[in-house]
Amino acid sequence: MNVPNKFVEILSEEDYAKLVENQRKSENFRVRNRSHAILLSFEKYSIEEIAKICGVHRNAVSRWINRWNERGLTGLGDVEKNGRPPILNLEEQARTVEIAMRNPRFPHRQLSLILAETGKTISRYTLKRLIKKRLDLEKNQVGIVETHR
Repeated sequence: MNVPNKFVEILSEEDYAKLVENQRKSENFRVRNRSHAILLSFEKYSIEEIAKICGVHRNAVSRWINRWNERGLTGLGDVEKNGRPPILNLEEQARTVEIAMRNPRFPHRQLSLILAETGKTISRYTLKRLIKKRLDLEKNQVGIVETHR
């Protein structure tokens, strides 16, 4: 079946250079992939070919091209998504991690103390995510302090 194609028709030298840089150096895989798709579209690859190269459905490529045509470089980023609101607010999250650090080898005790203090039940996976997030933040802060000495 012959499906109509759309292409990125006009691309300034500045945009082209930024897309190439994004494709090669962006830390976000999705931005790299989308940049590559826009470059391929500019080179008149069909949506089907781009989808195959990028490993996505043709509808995704079509959306990327539409967002590029509407918003340019800002259209390459991820769209803000609504998700489930967090179970614990920021203060409760901080308190939860403090409780967890006091009893690191007894997750069942940690969860019981968290329930007693906050009145909210969380899973051990949620607790693990909160601890990991806290440790990653601390690790990054230590790295920043060390580089400025």
